[in-house]
Amino acid sequence: MKYLLLLLSVISFLNVFAQPGNYPVPPETQSRLFYIQRNHNENTVIYDANFDKNGNLIENDPVDVYWIRYQEHGQRMELRAIEKRFAFGEKCERLKSNPDFFILKIAATDKKQLLLKQTKKFKAEVYVKINEKISFLDHLYIFADNSGIWPEVKYIELFGKDINTGEKTYEKMINP
Repeated sequence: MKYLLLLLSVISFLNVFAQPGNYPVPPETQSRLFYIQRNHNENTVIYDANFDKNGNLIENDPVDVYWIRYQEHGQRMELRAIEKRFAFGEKCERLKSNPDFFILKIAATDKKQLLLKQTKKFKAEVYVKINEKISFLDHLYIFADNSGIWPEVKYIELFGKDINTGEKTYEKMINP
């Protein structure tokens, strides 16, 4: 009985600290790279590829980052300056050893190396190692404690697809 109660409490704890199943999934688009959702609300940060009229990534601005404000009729909203600087903003630079790739850095974390590559005209992918498997990044879920002056990230979940097998990949990074 003691072990059953312990097991039930662990299961309920795990369900509280996991991506909610009822969050909206942003519609796929040709330029969609990945998105980020958080425990605070359903609003979603979108990362899209920026292409020129010929279908090539724009060298000095290859990624467009913005909100879909699901709690406000689902409209697009640009990131605020503080959000760009400390949380969801990005920087891209060509990888010197392989100019087909950009290193994509997100302001909030440097724990995972993200690589952006154009795969064909008007199509690009973001690659990341998820549980030791090179994967296409689909989305991230961030759980943060917002009770203090500044939000404290408790964990980040990464969701992707193995580039070799197509199987779903998942990793949970505790207090990154």
